[in-house]
Amino acid sequence: MKHLTLLLAAALPTLGFAQVGVGTSSPDASAALEVSSTTKGFLPPRMTATQRAAIASPATGMMVYQTDGTAGLYVYSGSAWVIQADWYSNAGTPTSSFALNTPSGVLSGATANYGIGAGALNSLTNGDNNTAFGYDAAKAISTNGNSTAIGYSALSGATGGGNTALGRAAGSTVTSGTNNTLIGNQADVASNNLTNATAIGNAASVDASNTIQLGNASVTKVNTSGSITTSGSIGIGTTSPGSNAALEILSTNKGLLLPRLTTAEQDAMQTPSEGLLVYNTSTKKVQVYTATEAMSVTSGLGGSYNGTATLSSVLTRTQTFTSINTQPIQKIQFEFTTGSSGTVNLTLFEGSGTGGTQIATTSESVSVSSPTANSTVTFTLSAPVSLIAGNTYTLRLTTSSTAYLACNTNNPYSGGTSSVGSAIDLLFGILTTGSWSNLN
Repeated sequence: MKHLTLLLAAALPTLGFAQVGVGTSSPDASAALEVSSTTKGFLPPRMTATQRAAIASPATGMMVYQTDGTAGLYVYSGSAWVIQADWYSNAGTPTSSFALNTPSGVLSGATANYGIGAGALNSLTNGDNNTAFGYDAAKAISTNGNSTAIGYSALSGATGGGNTALGRAAGSTVTSGTNNTLIGNQADVASNNLTNATAIGNAASVDASNTIQLGNASVTKVNTSGSITTSGSIGIGTTSPGSNAALEILSTNKGLLLPRLTTAEQDAMQTPSEGLLVYNTSTKKVQVYTATEAMSVTSGLGGSYNGTATLSSVLTRTQTFTSINTQPIQKIQFEFTTGSSGTVNLTLFEGSGTGGTQIATTSESVSVSSPTANSTVTFTLSAPVSLIAGNTYTLRLTTSSTAYLACNTNNPYSGGTSSVGSAIDLLFGILTTGSWSNLN
């Protein structure tokens, strides 16, 4: 026995520098240790999580099998113990396949289910045709099927079937609801038991069954393109809209409800499009926006005047006014009296006085031989400019010749003053490029 012990002690140092084969006499040249068997496996050290954590200064690459908690094969990465992927798959068969975590209650009869991600389909027992990719994706589904969840926590609380969610936390509020479609980051339902509800877009939230919600509250425009708008037709309530109709609405028990606005809300619209329809709740009329010009601001224009203000190379005249609506303007009118001639320049400023921002400038030829002949002169701007309801603006008139502006000394306009005097206003008018017309 003594001689055998000495012989082994002499041999051990050579084992440290040679390849070792277990079950083979010719281990691979690249392997320090090769274990070969067709009937047995490799059994690493088995221990509890507490025992694993107690290993002092584990070497990078150390491997143990944890027997409690989240059991599995752990490898030390150099900074932490990392569990290795737990794969369960049946390639080429219809039965379920999972990665990272296999639901403990899944039955062999559960078919065509695929889950990748910690917690994905974690409650599944015998549901069919479910697909879940992402942490906690569809983790509550147990017996229902036909759901697809892609994204972190997508459909995480859903137990109903037939739901589709794509995006982070998409459909996370769904529970017993069925056949819902939620596409987009946090696209979701507003209540948990909806059916056939669709929400598309970032944070889009649908609040009723059989309803489609496009986008969240920040979305202000929905565009369509292609054949629908260039050559096709859209039908609501009909699958065969008229070929000459861009949109046909068919119903025997419902009507078309237009946007309802007060006059103030209507006037606050920024550059309405021609043909725009609304119902005016102030006038109780359906109205359409047309290209017909309308007087927006006026001070006695076309009426009588009781004074004149001389405009010359040394006398500049100004008039402030307050815009009463938010609409584009392109024409401004003034009244001139007998003896006026030459070129008059008009400049529009934002604010009270000429120290504000210059918005537009133009000029017109003036020639008035009598009080009633050509007394109203229209100044046309090169392009429309938008005025904002409630804001103050200033008009400045200059000339290198002499002209006489009609004015009213009893200050008929309450929205501003002129440079002629605090109680005097020039006779002027502001024309919008369009106007609202009643349809009934």
